[in-house]
Amino acid sequence: MEFVDNKSHATLFVGIYGMGGIGKTTLAKTIYNKLSNRFEHRSFIVDIRESWKRNGIHYLQNRLIYDILKRENEVHNEDEGTKFMASKFKGKKVLILLDDVDNVIQLRHLIGNRDLFSLGSRIIITTRNKRILEEVGVDYDYEHKEMDNNQSLVLFSKHAFRMESPPKEYEDLTQEVVSIAGGLPLSLEVFGSLLCGKGLIQWRDTIKKLKKVPRMDVQEKLKISYEVLDNEQKQIFLDIACFFIGIDKRIASYMWDACGFFPEEGIEALKLMSLIQIGDDHELLMHNQLRDLGREIVREENQREPQNRSRLWDSEEVQKVLKENKGTEKIEAVILSESNVEGSGKTPEQDGNIYVEKQFKNLKSLRFLQVEGARLSGDFKDSIEGLIWLRWQKCPMNFEVNNFHAKELRVLELSQSMINEKWKGWSSFMMARSSNFSTLRIVIPWKIRISSQLSKI
Repeated sequence: MEFVDNKSHATLFVGIYGMGGIGKTTLAKTIYNKLSNRFEHRSFIVDIRESWKRNGIHYLQNRLIYDILKRENEVHNEDEGTKFMASKFKGKKVLILLDDVDNVIQLRHLIGNRDLFSLGSRIIITTRNKRILEEVGVDYDYEHKEMDNNQSLVLFSKHAFRMESPPKEYEDLTQEVVSIAGGLPLSLEVFGSLLCGKGLIQWRDTIKKLKKVPRMDVQEKLKISYEVLDNEQKQIFLDIACFFIGIDKRIASYMWDACGFFPEEGIEALKLMSLIQIGDDHELLMHNQLRDLGREIVREENQREPQNRSRLWDSEEVQKVLKENKGTEKIEAVILSESNVEGSGKTPEQDGNIYVEKQFKNLKSLRFLQVEGARLSGDFKDSIEGLIWLRWQKCPMNFEVNNFHAKELRVLELSQSMINEKWKGWSSFMMARSSNFSTLRIVIPWKIRISSQLSKI
């Protein structure tokens, strides 16, 4: 793409737009990697649409600050972040890729205006909405369209046959699948992986199912691959879609192993079916379309009553269920987070939500709990005994919980927390430690040096 390389005299804003699953991120990442060795200060922030909803804009600002300045947790709300970046980024030559932007406000809080950076900087934006690029005034925009038939045939064949063209007996069936996929790279990869190694009869049956789904309903087509998974693989897929994108698979596997989900086999199956990828640092990765599919499957468990679903991640639904004491034994995993509300910048030391023991009494099946920007208080006896993974980010020094005896605990994650060696919470987790001495894994702030009774991953 010549326009990125040939105008080093200017600060360029480049936008790539197109429908979901079309390959915008792949294209943008290719450009980013090609240019990255020319920039000392660079940042690639993926999936802004999701991170904005779940973590808040100040979380994204902190990621950008760390990438550019190598400084952690500098800001606690978006206004503070905008001012900090305006003063510290001024005059720096940067390469920034902002992936899956769906609101121009996100761009204003992350990159301000083009005068913030020095000449020669490059800002690459991917979005499904061309209007956002028009509002921010990009220098170049590029619509990433569907692959043509020949490109689609090669990509599909690589996943279905591990070569660039189909065997003669599969040529006609391959053309049918390629047509159904509509030039979408994600669909071509998933369908190819689904049919890899299958016989002609299975191919014909799968094509019949795909043809029943309306052409534009990509999610329903992708769901056919989900439906062939066994139960344990489905649980791992849904956990990743709802909670664990970007999480180290080795840590998540401790919980899945304790649940009897056979994580090594399950992760490999999902990877072979192109439903997930594994990053260079062992992180679990999933395409946005597949993430949305997984979450919709969970919502379909009960559209009207979130308390009767297996997983809760939306802040409004979580607060409604817990604040009204509507929790049920169907709930297996929950995120309690103040910061996932748009514009929120609260910390545990501020007046964030406080959750008490009675709100957890009926959550008998709870195995994963993530707490961020919220506090727990009260006597939790007999409330969370089946908990397997507690991810308490930004845990406050003031520990207000009694009898927090999670006997089945396998992972205790306290990263980004304000605790030290004298934190009163340590004693509450000794029961789990003594019960599962060889299996409990503890992730703590790197500055803490605790006794040999506790180990750090």
